[in-house]
Amino acid sequence: MNKKIGLVAIAAVTMLAACNDANEANEGEETVEIEEGNGGFLWKVEQGDTEVYLQGTIHVGREDFYPLNPQTEAAYDAADVVLPEVDLIHADLNELEMMMTERALLADDTTLDELISDEAYEQLEAILTDNGVPIELFQGFEPWFVENMLLAFSIGESNVEESAGVEEYFLNRAVEDEKEIRELESIEAQFEVLSGFSMETQIQMLEGTLETFDEADEELEAMADMWVEGDTEGLESLWDELEESEVDNEYAHELNESRNYDMAQTIDEILQEDSGQTYFVIVGSMHLVAEPSIVSILEDEGYTVDFIY
Repeated sequence: MNKKIGLVAIAAVTMLAACNDANEANEGEETVEIEEGNGGFLWKVEQGDTEVYLQGTIHVGREDFYPLNPQTEAAYDAADVVLPEVDLIHADLNELEMMMTERALLADDTTLDELISDEAYEQLEAILTDNGVPIELFQGFEPWFVENMLLAFSIGESNVEESAGVEEYFLNRAVEDEKEIRELESIEAQFEVLSGFSMETQIQMLEGTLETFDEADEELEAMADMWVEGDTEGLESLWDELEESEVDNEYAHELNESRNYDMAQTIDEILQEDSGQTYFVIVGSMHLVAEPSIVSILEDEGYTVDFIY
């Protein structure tokens, strides 16, 4: 499997470990009736009169995902505030484009064909030609940007859509329901992560993506199926693959670990503030599972984080 797709599409897409065990009541405890449905991956933490639901998401999806399981739908309905990683619903698209371009352009008149191997360049040219895009348009961009464009092509060739992603589903509803939307991160910070890897790492990841591009759409579909079916073992195995690679470990650290501490800190501040409101956090499921996860970080801070579904 393309490990970059496995990482971005799970955080961008997702992984969940050991959730099946959480559905079983401990001996001697009252059994809670669970209604089954699409997805899952929901935790809850309380402080005083404040409740925070943590919902693991997937950044692509299909219309038949919805509605999700009753526990998740009820958690959203109860929420006063919805907290995505970033709020793209209200973003200025022109500003986002400028922000990305500033970080994506190669410096010192370097061109992409000077960075990647001849074989990789030929593979890239063939893919772009198939999609009606001249390769010259990408010559001035860094490998991380080109790689993300390839992921967009793969999504386009699959049966999943970004517009049907779980965040999109809840953010659109939050706008309609006039719920407050508050970001956990900023889009600037996310761009900084994507563009902040060494050139060597960027090249390795782009060339790896090109080698496995033909299977990428099927991998995205398989991961979407794992998420909606609650296949925690399958998703966990993808994370195990990612950890085998030194390059992917760098991605995993920056895209997951360091961000988890920042997002957990924000959630901690909300809990300590104890406004008496209910919050619905929607983040890529990897952030709630891959250690150190938001869940485990909050537990280390002394909170009890209960698995709901």
